[in-house]
Amino acid sequence: MLISTLALALALGGGGSALAQAPASPVAAPLNNGPCLDSAVAVPRTLNGTGKRSEVVRIDKVIATSTFIDGEIIGYLYTRQDGTTYLGQRKSDYMSGADSTAINAVFASTHLPDATVTQFPPIRRFGVKTNYQEIFQVRIPTPALEPLHIGLQACVAWPAGTALPDPIP
Repeated sequence: MLISTLALALALGGGGSALAQAPASPVAAPLNNGPCLDSAVAVPRTLNGTGKRSEVVRIDKVIATSTFIDGEIIGYLYTRQDGTTYLGQRKSDYMSGADSTAINAVFASTHLPDATVTQFPPIRRFGVKTNYQEIFQVRIPTPALEPLHIGLQACVAWPAGTALPDPIP
């Protein structure tokens, strides 16, 4: 599918020059390219709220450190401007059964005390999108990373000192 999409883009663009153009300035466009392309939310889109305080300013990859899936990206940790953190899985195309088990174990240990959901619900059922919530607020203290068999790796962050744009609908 990727090859056919690329071929179509090349055919419509009249060669590779249209694909090689740089995007608009980073202040005007959300940071949803590069290593975080399969994350559910882009920087600086809003997450669970409206206004400046609910804008995502940083995305970290959640990397598994357990034996069988060591080094695999199993999810993303989103940090809002107000400092709250949210956990989300990778898109289902990139998740294995072992990855799902690992990210559910992290979520089960780090969800908020009053949370009623303690594992990620299915995104699709029998090929139909379920519209269940996909990203949940969590608290992951630094000393918990090793016992949870995860590491965090910076993926994308809004440049320090640069004003955030208006929230994107």
